[in-house]
Amino acid sequence: MSAVARATDPLTSHEAAASVGDVRESQRMVLMMLNAVGPGTDEALVEHAGKVGYPISPSGLRTRRSELVRLGLVEDSGERERLASGRRAIVWRAR
Repeated sequence: MSAVARATDPLTSHEAAASVGDVRESQRMVLMMLNAVGPGTDEALVEHAGKVGYPISPSGLRTRRSELVRLGLVEDSGERERLASGRRAIVWRAR
């Protein structure tokens, strides 16, 4: 599967889609979700994955997102959101 970006997506989304040739399918899906729905917490990404029928556990998503951070494809947006638990969480974005 190759990553895609919509014609209306910013240049960075197109660059990210073009750069994912060396990532695994599960990493690609997490990156594509970030490009599709925009920045979000890990919790929000897991929720979105469930809505689109992509089965990934919270732990699996965090691992894939962490790998994408190390690859330079995802970064901390600097924003924080409160989770249902009351804790603050990092809002991640595709680079």
